[in-house]
Amino acid sequence: MLMECELKWALNYHIAKRGEFDNKPILLQHAWRLKHMKNVFLLFGELMHQMIEAEIKILLETGEVLSEAKIKKKLREMLNQVYWQSKYRANKWYKNPKFNQMLFEILYNGDLDEHLIQSIKEKMDKCISGFIQSETIHGVLAKRKVKVMEAEKFRSFYLDGVRVVLSADLIFYDEYNSVYGIVDWKTGKQSTNDRLQLAIYALYLEKNYGAEHLDIELTNEYLEEGINKNYIIDTYDIDHLQEIFHESSKRMTELEENLRCSDDEILKYFQKAENEKTCDWCNFKALCSDELRELHINNFIKGIG
Repeated sequence: MLMECELKWALNYHIAKRGEFDNKPILLQHAWRLKHMKNVFLLFGELMHQMIEAEIKILLETGEVLSEAKIKKKLREMLNQVYWQSKYRANKWYKNPKFNQMLFEILYNGDLDEHLIQSIKEKMDKCISGFIQSETIHGVLAKRKVKVMEAEKFRSFYLDGVRVVLSADLIFYDEYNSVYGIVDWKTGKQSTNDRLQLAIYALYLEKNYGAEHLDIELTNEYLEEGINKNYIIDTYDIDHLQEIFHESSKRMTELEENLRCSDDEILKYFQKAENEKTCDWCNFKALCSDELRELHINNFIKGIG
């Protein structure tokens, strides 16, 4: 996020938190709401991960066969619930975004168009099937004697004095082969950063569990595409990762000086993204865009009464 847009990084991780209370400027109060908003693809990904975690737990504890129909029914119910909240209870979200959800598409576009709805239906079918048929399910969890160590839990470790926060989808120990496994479930397309993300998880295992990186099996499961990719990280990956951490933490430290500014002036001290296309799917465009700001601030004021 920092590399994408410094203002978005500042809003999401620092500035929006100032707007949690109603004695703060309206602009910051609305930033707090926007931070808690999701687009439909991000929402689907989060709900799919929740279902995967629950189904794997049942599979390992009871041996129950995974049911595509059961998973699909539950996902549809959860998606429909968020849609209903967004469409018909916007005032509840304005008043308390922690307990009432809002979809990006409904706030900015008024509704989900038919093409988007069809895309989500197709993605759901492919991802659920991809999960059930994945190599991790059939080739690892169903055949090996594994112990799940962590799943979907926020953890952290220190690298050169900098705290690194992460949340691995699945970490297990293969007791038969004496190797660790890390799996990242992907509901989206492949990215050049995917291997780097797994390398972060491997470093966490090294720091917190004493694992050797050559004894860690790293896996990306691209559910929509039905593709499985395995990696073993090397010294190049680790050096590259440490370089990124060093440069990023240095820049974050420099930017944190700007956070000392007053609530009314703080947005002026962070650079916006140079590529305006990155703004199209940014939660905070209601504040950054001169064309949108007045409309959304007025809607917010009406929404909180």
